[in-house]
Amino acid sequence: MLVSSVIAVGCDSVVPEGTEQLVVEGWIDAGKPLPPIRIALSRTADIPLSEPDQIPPELEVLMTIGDVQVPYARNPESVFEYLPIAANSMIAEEGNSFGLSINGPQTSVSAFGQIPRRIFLDEVFLHIPDSPISAVLLDSLDIGLDSLNLAVNASTGYIYPVEVDVSWTGVESDDWVEIRLDPVTTFSSSLIDFFLLPTQVFPENRATVSELGGRLWSGIYAVPVPSSDSPMPNHTLRVTILRGDQRFANYATSRTSPERREPESNVNGGLGFVGGVSIDSIRVPVRN
Repeated sequence: MLVSSVIAVGCDSVVPEGTEQLVVEGWIDAGKPLPPIRIALSRTADIPLSEPDQIPPELEVLMTIGDVQVPYARNPESVFEYLPIAANSMIAEEGNSFGLSINGPQTSVSAFGQIPRRIFLDEVFLHIPDSPISAVLLDSLDIGLDSLNLAVNASTGYIYPVEVDVSWTGVESDDWVEIRLDPVTTFSSSLIDFFLLPTQVFPENRATVSELGGRLWSGIYAVPVPSSDSPMPNHTLRVTILRGDQRFANYATSRTSPERREPESNVNGGLGFVGGVSIDSIRVPVRN
């Protein structure tokens, strides 16, 4: 579910200027076994993509969780993936700090963070209108990067705006949460979603508190239909909630920024993101 894609630009690094940098990605999920770590080489924008050029050399990869060190080895089935050595694998316990170090010829990369407390979805409520509403439908492929030109390729259509109330068990901390509403069948364009609220990243302590002490959030996603008397099509909605620290929030809020060529990185000496998170999700059938 969690994928990042980055292209090299200026960045502090221990490798000589003008050479490739390591691109590292890993998501350490609280209460779960240690994850694979994906490692590739960056390229400049003027060099065509060639997979052999992206394969990093053999590297020494070491994960430290609390006081335990876990070495990683390259996956024989994927040259871009490193796996924890089975005999030393362990569970990523909530609250522990972690550190990842990657070393090789002329390469030294590291990342640090904290594994948050586990998060659990409690309830999901859907509010579906009886009939669709008129809406302006936009083709997001025709929207320029430098401006939001709403006059381009716009048409009038109809949507069911589905409001979703999500509750979860909250904690007193400085953590952030991200909540996403993803129909398994993709209906609405990103521009429709831009004017609704199918996803949000925010400090957990700013969420509404319920009478029972849980946390509450409401979002809306759109289901387009062809006419004003069309029934809403049956589908499945995936609701996902993630908890992470400030580093995660910086990454999550910058990965779709039109002003950046890659998300904000927490990898010292390279690019990418290695973070501690807790994830819970549920699939909800949505029936007319």
